[in-house]
Amino acid sequence: MQPEVQARSAVRAEHPSVGQYAHSVLSNAQREHVLLISFSQWDFAQAALADIALSFREMGSQTTLALWANDTPVHDVGWAGSRLMSRLLLSATSDDRLEQALLSMGMDQHAFARPPIRRWKPREPLQLPALLNRSSIRAMSYQGTAVGRAILQVHPDDETPVSDDFIWPKRWVEACARSYAFVLDQTLALIDERGITAIVIYNGRFLHDRAASAAAEMRGLPILNYDTGGHDTDFDLTIDATHDWDALQTRMLEMYERWPAHERDVIGSSWFLERVNHEDPGNAIFVEMQEQGRLTELPAAEVSVVYFSSSGDEIAELELDWDAYFAGQEHALAVLADECRRRPGYSLVVRSHPHKRLKPKQDLAEWMAAVDRAQPDLHLDPYSVADSYQLMRQADVVVTYGSTAGVEAAFAHKPVVVMGPCAYDKLGCAVGVSTVQELAMALDAPAAGSWSGAVSYGLMMKRRGFTYAFVERQASWVCTLGGVALREPSKLVLDSSHLINRFEKWRLTRR
Repeated sequence: MQPEVQARSAVRAEHPSVGQYAHSVLSNAQREHVLLISFSQWDFAQAALADIALSFREMGSQTTLALWANDTPVHDVGWAGSRLMSRLLLSATSDDRLEQALLSMGMDQHAFARPPIRRWKPREPLQLPALLNRSSIRAMSYQGTAVGRAILQVHPDDETPVSDDFIWPKRWVEACARSYAFVLDQTLALIDERGITAIVIYNGRFLHDRAASAAAEMRGLPILNYDTGGHDTDFDLTIDATHDWDALQTRMLEMYERWPAHERDVIGSSWFLERVNHEDPGNAIFVEMQEQGRLTELPAAEVSVVYFSSSGDEIAELELDWDAYFAGQEHALAVLADECRRRPGYSLVVRSHPHKRLKPKQDLAEWMAAVDRAQPDLHLDPYSVADSYQLMRQADVVVTYGSTAGVEAAFAHKPVVVMGPCAYDKLGCAVGVSTVQELAMALDAPAAGSWSGAVSYGLMMKRRGFTYAFVERQASWVCTLGGVALREPSKLVLDSSHLINRFEKWRLTRR
């Protein structure tokens, strides 16, 4: 075993093992036969899947693996290599390597399941609305499940806006609906055929994972979602639904409480300090245009309120009561601007999220128009070189619509007000508001929240989930299992597969 592997596995993670966690959230009957279904060929997702599968097998569970990335009518967002091109070019697919690795670890060939319905047709007609905008698509259903919300997670191109004015390509919507239906029907059939008692899926957010999750819900089965782990760990696995931020915050507080007191603040703080110092690779895309340490000349004021915007497209399809969050970010900003103007000596600075510069042009234009209507005293647009971390330290009050900047400001001992959904409003480090009256009270009497609450967020970001029990991460950061490298197919296969994918997208999205 490589030294790097030893160092990684020695890291204390949120949970000591998948087995211990599974025993805490699943009954004996639910652990009897676990289905692990995958549509993604991302190497980190496949490594996590392998480790989870072997962990369940080790605890005595029967396991079935459905590696269906090359079987769906529409390619998944995590699809990387064509089975056909791999065969033609004599190269193994990612799924081939994963299966080979698991077989080398003693997994039985019978554990790998193909889609059981050979001549599949949708069990009910796929009905498309006459107007294919976001609201109409959202209302679509298949066998009583929310196919429309799943479709809205897979945009036809990088310029698809959140706006309800945008009309989605009919062929794209139709193909995605068909792909969702395929996965739902095939998963239901596999559950019934093999007597599945629990299901493990990746993330639960995207089209095919949502279909598999819906199938499990129809059969009353528990669903575990796996995803990336913390900075120092390898993967996460949770019984909680994706974007159940209340549950995530409960995990944060419990993790902080049971963590050794002499370590937790140091580890949790390190996550924030890496971002402040522009050392976090995952945050690089947001700060690459900013000059570290650059101060902003703020308008003269007794109280400087700084608003950090969020990326609206990332939360647009959360099933929330948006009226409880000021009916959206643009209206929330307008309300905040009005409240600041009502208070002598208050100024409002808006820091638009740097990620906006990479978002659809229409979304950016609509947000910039909303800022213009709000008329803040200063607007730092997405292209500004101002250092956001210095800016939050210059602020007297930080307001967000759920941006991570809120918890980062709380770590800097700043009063934080949150007007939208977020993953830190239950930690005691920020004040969540849902009415104008609550906002007014928070602005009139700003107070810094719990620093330890903010640090618990950082601790989760560093040590969330698990370290590998079976997979080995080599010095090159390639993961191996049973001597098999869990990596992508050859470059030639990748390039040809990408061309196939681009052609398919063009065919389904051309007007």
